[in-house]
Amino acid sequence: MIYALTGADDLIINDRPITEFTDNSTIQITFPNEKVGVSTGKNANTVFATNEQGRNVQVELRILAGGKDDAFLNGLAIQQERDLPAFTLMNGSFSKRVGDGSGNVKRINYTLLGGVIRQGIDTQENLTGDTEQGTALYRMTFAQGARAIV
Repeated sequence: MIYALTGADDLIINDRPITEFTDNSTIQITFPNEKVGVSTGKNANTVFATNEQGRNVQVELRILAGGKDDAFLNGLAIQQERDLPAFTLMNGSFSKRVGDGSGNVKRINYTLLGGVIRQGIDTQENLTGDTEQGTALYRMTFAQGARAIV
């Protein structure tokens, strides 16, 4: 049998560890675009072309509303909105720890470069106990990301 045990992952944005997460998928990293465009025509002639947008990375963070990490990220959002050309793009890293059940642990590392906060932070008031009102959902886009297993 083969096992994968995960936990105790690390996220860093602009050299600051982010730790105040809420529930469910607290960190989600996706590569929304294809790395290569493929077009096949007559006689099965096929063109392959690098799609530079394949480097783009979408990141969503579920942060504890009103906490220190929320204040830090909100400060970055304010700087970005105040003067985008003067904004220092964000960088980040995410390290997922994966064990094999026999005590061996590897890290799957994601390096994130050239990031911005792409949307505002939604909120709500809910009188029936919806816990989403305690979460600040940050949606970011990074120009490029790389994955490595060490």
